[in-house]
Amino acid sequence: MKNKIIVLSCFLLMAMITSCHSQNKTLKVTNSKECNSKDGYWYQGKCWAEFEDEGIAVKDIDSVVQAQIQLIKQASVKMNNKSYPLEFFFPEQDEGQIILIASFNKLQDNILFFTSPKNVEKGGKFKAEAMYLKGNIIEKDEEPIPVGGGQMTVIMNDDFDISIEGTLKGDTASYDMSLKANEAVIGAGNSELQVRDGEAYLSGTLGTVTYHQVKDLIRNHPEIKTITFTQVQGSVNDAVNLHTGRILREAGLNTKLLANSNIASGGVDLFAAGVKRHITKGAKLGVHSWAGENITADQLPEDHPAHQYQIAYFTQMLGKDLGPRFYFYTLSAAPAEDIHYMSEKEIEKWQLARD
Repeated sequence: MKNKIIVLSCFLLMAMITSCHSQNKTLKVTNSKECNSKDGYWYQGKCWAEFEDEGIAVKDIDSVVQAQIQLIKQASVKMNNKSYPLEFFFPEQDEGQIILIASFNKLQDNILFFTSPKNVEKGGKFKAEAMYLKGNIIEKDEEPIPVGGGQMTVIMNDDFDISIEGTLKGDTASYDMSLKANEAVIGAGNSELQVRDGEAYLSGTLGTVTYHQVKDLIRNHPEIKTITFTQVQGSVNDAVNLHTGRILREAGLNTKLLANSNIASGGVDLFAAGVKRHITKGAKLGVHSWAGENITADQLPEDHPAHQYQIAYFTQMLGKDLGPRFYFYTLSAAPAEDIHYMSEKEIEKWQLARD
């Protein structure tokens, strides 16, 4: 399986479970009141049609995260009567089918459920072929080993609450399996923020849990001044990730990359929040565009409301002039399904290192 986790972004999700759904249409009205009456979104003096604002207000972020954390805790996997927390759950679209990726047991056990976009969109009860893999499918250096497979029964409601059960059969054993998941798990991420010897180290995929971890670090470890990013593959919840960066900056924390650090997409966004940012020679920083349903970010005009929160974020982190320009640079650097690793000259140009 290709390692696509570093480029996880909204384009991989169906419209029913994405926050990146955007349209490049405006209505011919002259004021916000008239725009609202036509169910439009008033922004930059224009009335944008079919745009849904998925941003989270500062006053709401803590309650939103707390509610999502509670839902995340409800998700679980049971294998031969042994229960595990569901550590990673994400739908990926590949060659006309949807693959639901579920990982547990410290990401060493993975089940891939294969179904059609039509089934996911329709919901209800349907069958899905499944494959049970041993080994970390997120790390590109590991090759997972198939140990079983079979047909599973999936029940999915309109809120993307999912239950899956069935038996996976291998050459030497069978595995009775059941899974419960929900939309909150998709945006949870699997990041780890560890404090060792007076320093903090961040790794994994960013999401809701990362905000919770950084907030806990700020509250309970005032002695920590720097977060070192090791392997950060990206973000599965950009709306929350922007707030994670905000509280990191407001707490006066610095960020650091080691010579073997590899960060991408939302990982670069979060790294940019450091008051001081140290990049050791050899570290890799990957950027790319994002995409929504049938449209990519670079196809949207710069005054489109879909850009507003990223523009505000990078303005805070990199300045009024450099911030917005860096954001639009990332959109042109590589398409959503690819990644561009910045050169030393590009890192210097965009002032990502700030000692």
